[in-house]
Amino acid sequence: MISAEKAPAFRALFDFYNRRYLLPRAFRSVGLYGTLDAGIEPERPVLYIANHSSWWDGLLLYHLWRRSGEHNHYVMMDEAQLSEYRFFRKLGAYSVDKSAAGASRASLRYTERLLGEGARVWLFPQGDIRHLESRPLELRRGAAHLLRRVPHTAVVPVTFYYTSGLHSKPEVSLMVGQPLIEDWAGSEGAATTLLLHGRLTEQLDRHRGYAIAAVNDPSRAKLPDRELLRAGLSVNEKYERFRKKRRPAH
Repeated sequence: MISAEKAPAFRALFDFYNRRYLLPRAFRSVGLYGTLDAGIEPERPVLYIANHSSWWDGLLLYHLWRRSGEHNHYVMMDEAQLSEYRFFRKLGAYSVDKSAAGASRASLRYTERLLGEGARVWLFPQGDIRHLESRPLELRRGAAHLLRRVPHTAVVPVTFYYTSGLHSKPEVSLMVGQPLIEDWAGSEGAATTLLLHGRLTEQLDRHRGYAIAAVNDPSRAKLPDRELLRAGLSVNEKYERFRKKRRPAH
């Protein structure tokens, strides 16, 4: 496996590039429902489980870390992808090899060590990128295994939702759910996976409802609690502004 190798100077430089160039070119806005790490003791390890429907998910969660105080965050990433984009190691990414049944054990042991040290680790338990509307989510069992090994870990569901409709560029929002804090030592793996599946699915469906309302009935939509990025006016907004300026006064 490929381990993380955080580099503070590179992380600061990449954050500038990410928020000033990459994300603004791709999205009109990035919103956040909820608060990252709310109600969790600083010394408690945290396992974030998130749906995975876009290549952008990793860059968005890094943007979230940097805007939210950034505890000691890490993210598990597909080994083929990390081999291609090795600079992600410097941001806190490490790899998992899904090519064989036993190939992921080293990554699970590495994750267990990080959690044991009080780190905050992100998993995409679907394993691969899946369409945003794919159901069921089909979570893998790695999260349940880790919770049995580090039973005082808090689990936080996080969902990403991408929306196109009102503007020339898509908008994206992230939703942070309530933490699950239990003694996972005696938990049975299948039951734990089912619990996590239910929480993540329910949150993603609720998140979808917010996104639909934002397009269908903006005046009554639930707005994000915080705006993480506003990239400026979209093409249609610029055109409307131009038209208003050119409209003759009566």
